[in-house]
Amino acid sequence: MGFGSNESTTMLVTNTPDRDLVYTNFAYCSSADLRLFAVPGWKNFYASFGDLAVLSLAAHEGTARGQIGLNAIQRRHLRVSTGDAVSLSKFIPPEDFNLALLSVELEFVRKGNREENVDAVALAQLIRNKYIEQESVASLNNLGSF
Repeated sequence: MGFGSNESTTMLVTNTPDRDLVYTNFAYCSSADLRLFAVPGWKNFYASFGDLAVLSLAAHEGTARGQIGLNAIQRRHLRVSTGDAVSLSKFIPPEDFNLALLSVELEFVRKGNREENVDAVALAQLIRNKYIEQESVASLNNLGSF
């Protein structure tokens, strides 16, 4: 990725702090830890997990200092389990860091017994609105509620 800070911090992996937050695609930490990922001139916070992923961060009072709350798909992609120590660093987006290409493969997490039809235009707009200020890398699985 090449845009992370040289300084890294180690945090313990825990679950997303609230069931309603699982679909946000954010990783959660304490407000004190969130300050470690502040980048002057940017309102969002990003953490780089080595070459595996860059995730958007948010603070949550249900996450203790020194912990990082991840959903099941994020943990699977990062190859970690709850209780594991993970090293992460501040991701500093380069200037004019815009999405160049996005390929989407849709998989239903909760499958029903009936066939589902998806409006591609509506889905594209939902994805654009939901992830406009999030960072992502090639082959990262994102979980979202649509």
